[in-house]
Amino acid sequence: MSEILIAVDLGPFSENVIRTGVELAGKMNTSVTLFTVIEIGIGLGLPEAGPVFTDDIQGRIKEAEDILQTYKNDYPDANINIQVTAGNPKNETLDQAHNGQTSILVVGTHGRTGLNHMLVGSTAEYIIRHARIPVLVVPYNKEDH
Repeated sequence: MSEILIAVDLGPFSENVIRTGVELAGKMNTSVTLFTVIEIGIGLGLPEAGPVFTDDIQGRIKEAEDILQTYKNDYPDANINIQVTAGNPKNETLDQAHNGQTSILVVGTHGRTGLNHMLVGSTAEYIIRHARIPVLVVPYNKEDH
């Protein structure tokens, strides 16, 4: 059975990415997995939340699951699963997308450009370049904020 994997970072734009993916799933009559990664590591210029340096990985995973559950509750008629893992967002997302069940991966962009884009890097860009399945990119839209 194929499904749509919606990968989000739980930032403010996640709601738009999830809405787009769930609407697509409805049109395709398929299930959805809401997916996020709790980043573990160190470095400069990391995303807003930053990496986790504590031993409370399980607490952060539970917190992320609760947030995804809130999004899931917004779509009671959709067949939605929740998956949270810890590690490198790029690698974990691609591993999940390539599990053999996913037909389309939905990701969002932050709209970062220039130096900010260079420092932060682009998880979405990396995923697009390395995915072996179709990727739907939901562009950041300032009007949505």
